[in-house]
Amino acid sequence: MMIKNKKDFWAGIFFIAFGAGAAAVAQENALGTLSRMGPGFFPTALGVILALLGCCLSLRALLFSGYGDGSLEGVNWGVLGFILGSVAVFAVSLLELGVLLSIALMIVISSLASGRFRAREVAVLTVFMCLLCWVIFIFGVGLQVPVLPAFL
Repeated sequence: MMIKNKKDFWAGIFFIAFGAGAAAVAQENALGTLSRMGPGFFPTALGVILALLGCCLSLRALLFSGYGDGSLEGVNWGVLGFILGSVAVFAVSLLELGVLLSIALMIVISSLASGRFRAREVAVLTVFMCLLCWVIFIFGVGLQVPVLPAFL
């Protein structure tokens, strides 16, 4: 069978792989029942849903050509590097620098991926996102991670 849209096909394959992987890893925790969900229920459900979406996307790519030519050329590796790098910096710096500085670093690094970096917009976004994440995760959920680094 001929693949008519390579981008959608391979995106679907990645969805299937990540969804199946998440569902498999989540099996280490008890699933429980619908009325008494265990810690593995939600990650398993999300993994299965992601895998099913991947199946639909890949099947659609086999049947329909979609928009554009669907080729894999034109991937902007620099933008992808900035986005993935910002997430990696957040993950590595979270416990050492705290939530607020880690989020600020992530936003500044990921905004460098844009061709139109504007310092004022990035500063406003950084302040807003730091405040929002503090309210939701630290104050609301009670997440036990440092808000600021220990040296401050």
